[in-house]
Amino acid sequence: MGGALSRGWCCWLVLLAATVAWVARLPLAALATASAAPPGFTAAHTLTPARLAADLAAGVRTTVAPPHLDPPLNTAALSKPVIVDNGCSLQYVAVSSKPCIYGDPSSRVSVVLFGDSHAAAWFPALDVISTQQHWRLIDFTKAGCPPAEVNINFFRGNVPYPACTAWRHNAKRQIAALHPTVVIVSWARFLEPEAREEQGVPTGHGSAWLNGLADTFGFLHRVARHVIFISDVPTLRYPAPACVSAHEADVYHCTVSRSESVALPTVKLEELQLAKREHITSIDPIPWFCDPTRCPVIVRNILLYRDNSHMVPAWSRFIAPVLADSILPVVASRSP
Repeated sequence: MGGALSRGWCCWLVLLAATVAWVARLPLAALATASAAPPGFTAAHTLTPARLAADLAAGVRTTVAPPHLDPPLNTAALSKPVIVDNGCSLQYVAVSSKPCIYGDPSSRVSVVLFGDSHAAAWFPALDVISTQQHWRLIDFTKAGCPPAEVNINFFRGNVPYPACTAWRHNAKRQIAALHPTVVIVSWARFLEPEAREEQGVPTGHGSAWLNGLADTFGFLHRVARHVIFISDVPTLRYPAPACVSAHEADVYHCTVSRSESVALPTVKLEELQLAKREHITSIDPIPWFCDPTRCPVIVRNILLYRDNSHMVPAWSRFIAPVLADSILPVVASRSP
């Protein structure tokens, strides 16, 4: 990093030191290999696009919050993937990912998950799929740190986030050494306005964000047989647990229109166009969260979000079959 950390960053170091120390005490064996899929939706779970569309439409019509929500309203904000709880998905200070391997550690098909906390939210689905397909699943995710080769501030504040840049460079070296079959990459689009040029990144794509994405896409295309970009999920007006708690008899109040749910729609279009130019397979998951006009917050008995933009593990596992339908043909393909 060269030079002293800013005073604000040092404050964050102090606040988060206890968390990092706890993670450091976790047994390495627990981090290295695991089977993360909890009870509930497993590899045997099936879901067709038509069934999902019907469930979403019914969710939009929901007015009263059902009993036995998963997760419960009083703990929903803490409903995070197991890789967050066990320290595999890095938080703010750490700069080197641990060798966290899930699925079938002996498999010749290696799948890397790369990105920030929005990428980490896809882990429960990918764990189900990897268990079913006997893939080796490796996690490289870090909170608030997009995979685009950019400089970024700490959670849209005025404090630099050098640990993000350091982690990204380390993660890319680790990924390159793996020569993975496929890298699945995703991120929170709302970070785009904070992006600043990273030294040495080629320009010409229209913005610091797109330049950084092009650099990362190019790198992934070189080191992996396949690359899949999952575009960002919907963004709500209000955190879902708080909104539903305040409107348990009027859940519709917490929904948003499909168009409103897309953060920075112009940037989304630019990201998808860039991925196409860079020969990256893209998935737009909005139809897995919204009906043609509106996005529910409750489907069946699942509360979809732990805040206003992170899906809960229960929903990630629930939609695993439709994610599998999108990625299995790519992984099976022999062409780079």
